[in-house]
Amino acid sequence: MNRITKRVQATPILAVFAAVLVWSIGPIITLSIEVSINTTIFYRVMFWPPLLFAIAKLRKVPITKHVMKITFLPGIFFGLSTICGFSAMKTTSIANATIIGNVSTALILFVAPKFLGERVRLVQVVFAAISFLGISAIVFGANGAGGATLRGDVYALANAVLWACYFVACKKVRTDGVGAWAFIFGVSVSQVAVVAPWAIATSHDLSKVSVRDIVLIALMACLTGTVGHTLIVWAQKFVPASSSSLITLLSPVLSMIGAWLVFEQRINLVQFIGAVVVLTSLAGVVRYGTKESINRDVLTTADPLLNSSL
Repeated sequence: MNRITKRVQATPILAVFAAVLVWSIGPIITLSIEVSINTTIFYRVMFWPPLLFAIAKLRKVPITKHVMKITFLPGIFFGLSTICGFSAMKTTSIANATIIGNVSTALILFVAPKFLGERVRLVQVVFAAISFLGISAIVFGANGAGGATLRGDVYALANAVLWACYFVACKKVRTDGVGAWAFIFGVSVSQVAVVAPWAIATSHDLSKVSVRDIVLIALMACLTGTVGHTLIVWAQKFVPASSSSLITLLSPVLSMIGAWLVFEQRINLVQFIGAVVVLTSLAGVVRYGTKESINRDVLTTADPLLNSSL
């Protein structure tokens, strides 16, 4: 295997892992913000489009009516997922919010063949099953620890369904050739249309946001929003959704560890074993579940991948 082939294989997978690492910081930042989740979401979604628009202009990325049109539906799914995901973080434990939210991985694995034409290999199904055994151990092992609640778990499940819809829609649009920066900007505008009215109607402290909170919200928009989502959207063009979605299972494990380190949310032995199972199965996904697909789908586009401007 030559150096170009190895680089083509590694680059998009590394981008997915980098996005997952950045995403895992999001729940920690969210819990550090003092204003309500509704206010946090409002300022978060309002800050993001101007930032993305400025980046797009600096990179001379065209924002056309066509782009805004085809990103509208993915943006709606993304906005609804934002509401449910952030609400889950505030009403249940970080472990449950992020792990139940990743049920979307199983949904994507099932719908990928039908809606995306992807071939799901048996090895992916096996590692997915192993991953969910680990996830189940973490969720049921919590047993109410760390602030776990049924209401919050329902929010997390709704987030999973909506995120799966967004993920599939994102893959379809990116496969059609829409650039990552243009796509993310279009999604951010649709997100504002969904989230801002809800946040304004339900928030009680929009005017009470502090400078510290603004800094944390801006940090969230830059890291988990701009860096995390742009990396995953870019990688979506080259990595099958069934594979990249499995890799995102690493995010709840990292978030759970972060919550333990920063907020001292307890992790018991069962949850620890579950986390090890998830990490082990992900190693298998990377080793066996993605290599063939990337060889088949990406090698013919080596130059655009290695020299992509997103």
